[in-house]
Amino acid sequence: MAEDSKAVDRIDRQIIGELRRDGRQSWRELAERVHLSATSTADRVRRLEALGVITGYTARVDGAALGRPLRALIDVSLPTAVTPEQFEAELVARGDEIVFAAFVTGSADYAIVVECEGAEGLDALIRWLKQRGAAKTESKVVLRNVVG
Repeated sequence: MAEDSKAVDRIDRQIIGELRRDGRQSWRELAERVHLSATSTADRVRRLEALGVITGYTARVDGAALGRPLRALIDVSLPTAVTPEQFEAELVARGDEIVFAAFVTGSADYAIVVECEGAEGLDALIRWLKQRGAAKTESKVVLRNVVG
């Protein structure tokens, strides 16, 4: 893969940045933004997909539009009695309230991003996490998004 990363140049990085910003733009729009022809741009995107640099496209969903206006970051620490596999299975089964979860380094075992109906929903979710084995949680409510 190190050799493949050399194949990613400045223009490829511009394309990646533009696709991160708006993955649904047309080849023509993308080409204008990176100053290439639509055909060259499409070829580069296909090559980046083939290299595994671009792995897919997703939709961004507004939690508030789904009745979940409160977004929070929760750090979760597990006791040794709870295995990561057990806890992760519970997180996956919880549903779309959990937007992102990662096993991380540092003082916590997991970093989780959630969208809730409000403070009551966040409280219920934290209680649920503790019932599933979380020994310690630390929550931060998102006031506004800066990037992403």
